[in-house]
Amino acid sequence: MLNFRRITTQKKFIPQIDGLRFVAIASVVLFHFYFALEGRGALRAPILVEPDLPKRGVELFFAISGFILGVPFASHYILNAPKVRLKQYFLRRLTRLEPPYFLAFPIWMAMQWVATGRPISDMVPHLLAHAVYIHNLIYGAFLGAVNTVAWSLEIEVQFYTLVPILSLIFAISNPSVRRAVILVAMLAIGLLSNPLYRTTPFRYFIGYYLAFFLAGFLVCDLYITRKEWKKSFAWDVLALCIWPFVWQPAHSVLHVLLPFMIVVLYLAAFRGRICSAGFSNSLITDIGGMCYSIYLLHFPIIYAVKHITAFWHIGSNFWVYCALQACLILPCVLLFCGAFFLLIERPCMDRDWPKKLWNHFPALLVPSAEQPQS
Repeated sequence: MLNFRRITTQKKFIPQIDGLRFVAIASVVLFHFYFALEGRGALRAPILVEPDLPKRGVELFFAISGFILGVPFASHYILNAPKVRLKQYFLRRLTRLEPPYFLAFPIWMAMQWVATGRPISDMVPHLLAHAVYIHNLIYGAFLGAVNTVAWSLEIEVQFYTLVPILSLIFAISNPSVRRAVILVAMLAIGLLSNPLYRTTPFRYFIGYYLAFFLAGFLVCDLYITRKEWKKSFAWDVLALCIWPFVWQPAHSVLHVLLPFMIVVLYLAAFRGRICSAGFSNSLITDIGGMCYSIYLLHFPIIYAVKHITAFWHIGSNFWVYCALQACLILPCVLLFCGAFFLLIERPCMDRDWPKKLWNHFPALLVPSAEQPQS
């Protein structure tokens, strides 16, 4: 019951990927936690953080999605593994991701209704747009959103739809040419998508973030074709130098460079002695493995707990106040999201859960005839 290890489709667990998920979700949660205190805390924050910085964690997630979804397609084209059945591929996305996604909405609606008095009738049109993943297109990412973090999930769905087409790049037999094509595409998309930032609907569209997914494709290519990766401290040093730049505020330049930085950082997670061990730590991978549940629910939990604790502080130092609030709020995020993960998300990781649930219904509806009568 308390097994937090994620259930994988191919029955192959890659701990470094869940370690990288930990970094991504920690980035998102910590920035949102800071913004919650920065806006309406008891003490004034000394540093105002650029609102776009939480998106860095999302961009790390996009590259992870490129890696994970690229593996079966790349394995088919490059290693002659069985062909991916598209019906199963899309059904898997549906049964794995949709139940947690939809079950999170009542929590968000309750939070907005209680905290702001927002009428349910006002939320319904936005909820319907969320349900078919077109809220970004119709309303923009945040205007009227019921779930304010769902904008990135709409982009993920766009990528899932395009993966069977994008993965044709793995059909290029020459490894050097194939990887060069991915690198050139990453650079071209990064440069051409920069102007999209000025227009809100396009800023939250797959075209703006495609280079990050391709970065995951490139790491996937290098990973499945590896012979024996010898771990080296040089990769650890390289990662240590690059990681701080991930959260720099210069979005125009970084938007182009970050996908390339992510490729190096993700390779370091596999090839660095310290990085590989750190990203494989069981506590790190367990928290990273439930990142979807944390991503869906961390925001309302932060604000719900902060509503109670916001004015609890010791002295007048903001960082002491921040540490106190972190001790009060972040464990609640882990507790409630962990429960949601165990009860809702993790069972949905079993690809056969709809069949098992369907087969279980007759036992619930029809009383057993074998029970002894008193």
